[in-house]
Amino acid sequence: MGLEIRLFESVFRAAARVAAGVLASGLVLMSFSLVAIAEDPPPPAPLKSELATWYVSAVVSGRSGFRVTHYWSKGSSLRAQTMVGIHPITTIVHGDRYWVYDTLLNEGIEIKRAARAVVEAAKQTRPFGNDLEDLIRSDGEKVDSEILSGVAVETWRVTNDQGRRTVWVTLSEPKIVLRVENFDRESGESASLNYSNWTSNFDLPERAFEPPAGLRLQKFEYDEYIEKSLEGLVGPAPVLYPKLLHGPQFR
Repeated sequence: MGLEIRLFESVFRAAARVAAGVLASGLVLMSFSLVAIAEDPPPPAPLKSELATWYVSAVVSGRSGFRVTHYWSKGSSLRAQTMVGIHPITTIVHGDRYWVYDTLLNEGIEIKRAARAVVEAAKQTRPFGNDLEDLIRSDGEKVDSEILSGVAVETWRVTNDQGRRTVWVTLSEPKIVLRVENFDRESGESASLNYSNWTSNFDLPERAFEPPAGLRLQKFEYDEYIEKSLEGLVGPAPVLYPKLLHGPQFR
């Protein structure tokens, strides 16, 4: 998480339009840049409940191309669908369990989450789209107010030895992240993320956060998984959202 944004803006928009119809695609935030489409109106305020539901699609762009992730949540439970190469990867986080599986191969892994990951997730509005909160915890500051694709936004930024991260969020409450840009000082590369189609307060059944019947799973306790992962990749699908498995202290 390099590209000159102004040179590729039209490409980003075209990719986002295509992504709106894709049901299972995405990218690991750590390895690509992310740019947010701000043309959609701000979503309604979330339900006054810990079980508020959210959806968003995220278009990630970088040197290796585009990927799209679809996120759904209910309270702290997550379902995400991401394309990794030719393989559709589904991640489900619910209670103290973390599932990640390849829907093409119909196999994956189930891991018991670290206790600190469960506790931290319960403090957040949703398990994704928390880029502003992360930036503020890293001593980021508000630097500007502007119009992004017709939407009034605030710009927040943090700069340190590792590089620079900029986040654009709506002025209205709740503040919704529309765009994230990252510059890595060591590699000299930039990356951007576009969030679009933010939606909240819709019905979402509990079975959305359960793996399908017949799925072949390797099951691990947390410490067992950590020990096994030291030997290399565990199972047919990668852990794409490590903080939801390990907790905020994971690096």
